[in-house]
Amino acid sequence: MATVWDLVGLLVVAALLWAFAVPRLRGARFAKRRRALLDRIEKEQGSKVLTLVHGKAPVSMLGWPMYQMIDMDDAEAVLRGIRRAGDRPIDLVLHTPGGQYHASLQIARALRNHTARTRVFVPHVAMSGGTLIALGASEIVMDPDAVMGAVDPQVGDLLRGWHSTASWVKVAKDKGLQADDETLALADVSGKLLEGTRRAVGELVAGKVQDPGPLLARLVEGGYAHGYPLSPQELRALGLPVRTDLSPLVHELLASYRGPRRWVEG
Repeated sequence: MATVWDLVGLLVVAALLWAFAVPRLRGARFAKRRRALLDRIEKEQGSKVLTLVHGKAPVSMLGWPMYQMIDMDDAEAVLRGIRRAGDRPIDLVLHTPGGQYHASLQIARALRNHTARTRVFVPHVAMSGGTLIALGASEIVMDPDAVMGAVDPQVGDLLRGWHSTASWVKVAKDKGLQADDETLALADVSGKLLEGTRRAVGELVAGKVQDPGPLLARLVEGGYAHGYPLSPQELRALGLPVRTDLSPLVHELLASYRGPRRWVEG
């Protein structure tokens, strides 16, 4: 005859099984939905669809939410997807706060070098390194309310904080020899990185922007604060041929991503 403790044990086991199985079943359901949406978008657009989607972790540090960031693993996965696309057009669904400069530039250059048409879809946000990636595509399609941002690399350390390369150069110029050695060293590194970024962005937008001067001044040389959200209208004013006829399927696809992880698929 079952005792009360036997029933309690069964309830505990059932609760553990429920806690283990439900998230996985839900994840499998979302994965199936994502795959169906990817197939529909590929059929609608006649392209190979890749995704670079970063989620928010359920924890925070000092009150600030922790986000996934673009890194070398992302670059490796996206470049692998580009190679697998062969000579097919590529559509990259991009949702990210940014990340490592070198990884972002590597993806941007791979899009620029692809033999067929490349297009970036921005349903919500593609800041910093995400914007750099978008500049490498043949076309940029945003939601009317989506945003991108400046691509000036951030340089610094834990004690001084991370600031724009243009800001370090300006501080060293303003203070001259009154600046300490660390500031002067950071300014020297920033100047070299700033010049390299000007050259790289100029190459990425060549043939797409008639006069890259305003774009470089605003996005690379500190004309906008790094976190300032740029609307499609503001990006057009800088010369970028941004479209806003984003397919509703892209929004459905983004809504199918859940949880504190990254999704690089395609």
